[in-house]
Amino acid sequence: MVVSPSPILFDIGFIIIFSAVLAYFARFLRQPAIVAYVVAGVLIGPIHGLGLISNFEEIKLLSELGIVFLLFSVGLEIDFRKFKNVGLAALSGGALQIVITFLLGFAIASVFGMGHMGVYFGLLLALSSTMIVTKILVDKDELNTMHGRIMLGILLLQDIIAVVALPLLRDVGMFITFDFVASIILKGVGLFAIAILLNKFFFPRILDYAAERHEILFITAIGNCFFFIGASAVLDFSIAVGGFIAGLSMANFPYNIEIAGETHALRDFFAIIFFSTLGMQIDFGVIQGMFPVFITLFLFIVIIKPLIFSMIYLFMGYGGRTSNSIGMGLGQGSEFMFIIAMEMFIAGMLAPEFYSLLLSLVVVSIVATPYFMRGRNLIYRTFSRMRIDRISHLIHPRSIHEIEYFPQKELENHVIVFGADRMGGRIVKYLKNKGEKFLVAERNPEIVKNLGSMGIYTVYGDADNDEILKKINLYKARLVILTLPYADISSFVIRKAKRFNKDVKIFARAHSEMDAERLYMAGADVVIVPEFVSAEKIIKKVEHFLHGKKHES
Repeated sequence: MVVSPSPILFDIGFIIIFSAVLAYFARFLRQPAIVAYVVAGVLIGPIHGLGLISNFEEIKLLSELGIVFLLFSVGLEIDFRKFKNVGLAALSGGALQIVITFLLGFAIASVFGMGHMGVYFGLLLALSSTMIVTKILVDKDELNTMHGRIMLGILLLQDIIAVVALPLLRDVGMFITFDFVASIILKGVGLFAIAILLNKFFFPRILDYAAERHEILFITAIGNCFFFIGASAVLDFSIAVGGFIAGLSMANFPYNIEIAGETHALRDFFAIIFFSTLGMQIDFGVIQGMFPVFITLFLFIVIIKPLIFSMIYLFMGYGGRTSNSIGMGLGQGSEFMFIIAMEMFIAGMLAPEFYSLLLSLVVVSIVATPYFMRGRNLIYRTFSRMRIDRISHLIHPRSIHEIEYFPQKELENHVIVFGADRMGGRIVKYLKNKGEKFLVAERNPEIVKNLGSMGIYTVYGDADNDEILKKINLYKARLVILTLPYADISSFVIRKAKRFNKDVKIFARAHSEMDAERLYMAGADVVIVPEFVSAEKIIKKVEHFLHGKKHES
């Protein structure tokens, strides 16, 4: 007797096959892979597609694991020592944004006659997508940047607010009481306490043993993740919160990078299902029927909300590029909107057409995010010509000046290092030990302050700011080292340097082979892809160049 396979296997197969084919087209057209997965969902989905998915609810449950495993990997990489200086900024700026966005969202919803639903729309519009933002930050290696840490802190704050809001929406007649708030806090503290205990007393010995066998290390990590998923579900929290706390419980061990590598394929597999599921829920009929409402709310999410974020952090003194990156990165709806909207729909508080509108709004805004993130540097350069950055300098004139350590006499025939975090930091340490004449350009105020206290010439600013390039005397340098994660910014600096100083040698870091090719075309002499070459090999190339110059003189 032949046993027929479960229909859900065919559903998963359709998702993977269509996503794979469209991913090739996306790669050829240089489009984000996420867009390919969403389009695959539209094509095979039940609303406008071929209707190939027969178990949509089951697939939807599987897609939630995409969020779980992504947040698990984020938790693994978190170092709270790096968050201590941005935690207050994330909390205060994020809270202020939520209040402003909520009030504006409520006002817009009221204009369209949504009545009491405007309160819920205001809350939902204030939230951003933990899934898409963290995936982009991880893919672009920006998780440990200044804007990356602030964005992650904001997202965690928003997720906590969403978690608190969910039980309220399940019982419309329920009011926020001291007992309710206390129970939420106690349950949350309890989960974190378990994670801390495991991290301090259980995992140190277990992981030492498990690290000897890759499969044991892998299954230990996955088992821990599902333990916290179950605990979160029992405590009435989102399972995504459980995934994040599971990652935290295994963070700061020598094996966390290996664990992240082992679970990488699993994370990407479920992420594909997640984004395809988003595509299945787009309803173009609702968008067409309620187009004025849709376009107003969409523009609010992708333009007004990022502007609110940017202005808040600009006034807090974080500079134009950091503020711009935070704003452009958080300009989308949240996956929590699906859960909250569903609770509202089940409770009879949300009409079917508004439910479909919200789902389509979130999906379209999420699909737009990679394009806004891709164009953020161009947007920043456009606004920097308007001297928008001066707002931050006018509000915090002393703080920026005090953290810099800049030579009184203009440097010539010197080395310039753009970016001093991780790889750049090792290069700076080498140059200092060798007594080289060099200067660092960095936009993380923590790093600028630390380097300045060590007596290292450091300027706070963005690499593609013309005033900064003149200040550091780029056009009279003999060697430029670019360790920035952005190929477009590095290309800008390379072209500027080579245009006025053809003899300058330029070493640059690339995130991928495609970026490396782009930097070589811009005029770089040596391009390093960290995935294939370590920082020590870069230092050897720098040493070879500098010693060669010395011998010639």
